[in-house]
Amino acid sequence: MNQSRKVTEGALMIAISIVILIASLFPILSLLTAFVLPVPFIFYVKRHGVKAGLVMTLAVAIISTLLMSVMILPIVLMAAAGGIFIGYAIYKKNTAYETLAQGTFGFILGGLLSFVFIQTLLGVNIMAEYENMVEESVRMSASMIESVSPSLSGEDIEALQETQTNLLQQLIPTFMVVFAFIIAFLTQWISYKLLNRIEKEKLSFPPLRELQFPNAIIWIYLLALVLSVIGFEEGSTMAFGAQNLLMIVGIALVLQGFSFIFYFAHIKKIAKIVPILIVITTIIFPGFLLYFIRILGIIDIGFRLRGRLK
Repeated sequence: MNQSRKVTEGALMIAISIVILIASLFPILSLLTAFVLPVPFIFYVKRHGVKAGLVMTLAVAIISTLLMSVMILPIVLMAAAGGIFIGYAIYKKNTAYETLAQGTFGFILGGLLSFVFIQTLLGVNIMAEYENMVEESVRMSASMIESVSPSLSGEDIEALQETQTNLLQQLIPTFMVVFAFIIAFLTQWISYKLLNRIEKEKLSFPPLRELQFPNAIIWIYLLALVLSVIGFEEGSTMAFGAQNLLMIVGIALVLQGFSFIFYFAHIKKIAKIVPILIVITTIIFPGFLLYFIRILGIIDIGFRLRGRLK
């Protein structure tokens, strides 16, 4: 009976995945399907385990290739990897933030597999395409700056272009992590809503004020700071790694800072709109505020501010 149900549900999830993949071919729907495609994998792995999820991935890959094109496989790989990791985390009854971390790792892994597939089997040079896109974007930015500040010399504009281009190229791993985090969060949120409605679960993200990173993150941040000021040769592996590590850990500390602001507002019974406005203002004007929020996150972890408030 269980095997029959497993096969029936597998066929249903495969069919749903194929429909979503077909919908992704339409530009208007493609943005939505990016967050919805992993959901069938999450449902199936949550009920039947990782092995069943891998079999489903193989079936979806074969059917989608036959119906559409081999070009669809990178999308399948990324969605399946993220969905399997999130589904297994829910199956193991991990916390929401643990599930989010595993889902982020799953989407990063899926992105790397897709990258290898596109580079080797499809013969498309993704790095060259990305570099062209970055150069075009930087040229447009430089043109806007030149129109606003005509006093800048051609050498200044060229130096600015070169700096921005190198920075954007070096931060590819950071962009990948942030992209994977956003997809994992939205996919997990959609899955929670559907599981709560269909299976009467009670899954949800805890309030942001409860988010707390381990103390070790401060030492990782200090290590990244030290590595970034050592002055490795530009373009070297160490410089590349230090720059991305500093950026990724810095983002985590900013999240910790936001978490403390929400916690402070909760303890002091301040209206929720206040911390929300602080987050929005920081995003719009990141210059000084972003560094302040990051320092607040460091102090919160290092000096246990929440314990003092209690």
